[in-house]
Amino acid sequence: MKADDFLFGRRIRQNHALEHATITILSERVPDLSVSARSSSDGFIVFGDVDLGELRRASEDALRRLQAGEAELAIHPNCGTNLAVGVSLVTLGTLLALMSTQVRTRVATAAASSLAGWVAARPVGEYVQRHFTTLPDLQGVRVTEIARRKFLGLTYIDVRTVQE
Repeated sequence: MKADDFLFGRRIRQNHALEHATITILSERVPDLSVSARSSSDGFIVFGDVDLGELRRASEDALRRLQAGEAELAIHPNCGTNLAVGVSLVTLGTLLALMSTQVRTRVATAAASSLAGWVAARPVGEYVQRHFTTLPDLQGVRVTEIARRKFLGLTYIDVRTVQE
């Protein structure tokens, strides 16, 4: 087991890759798609109004294409990883800026680090996705169930997967 599998979990990383690929393919087919999703070791959840048949077709296509080697489908520009990386970079830069004894240096460093964090968020976030939070190796993975569910008045779609 690789260290990054231990840190994020192989099944979570695989489902995260499948989630991204599914949403990418679905957004190509459904104009003005507005959804968000979250992955777990059991699959992923889609928040948004999506036709279950269309979602099933997109997830099957995503799985087939990832298994065929289209690893780039696992990386998504709107992934929360990019946001988390950007916030982390801005926070780190701001903390470093606070170490200065001069107010002008603190302000300038905080501003520069905020800009640098914002600019670096997407490329660094995509690097983190590629190497730590997604795993496009989906050999033996299959989608077992896609179902609309309700919890506390919220409707979501549960996409379940297994590793055989």
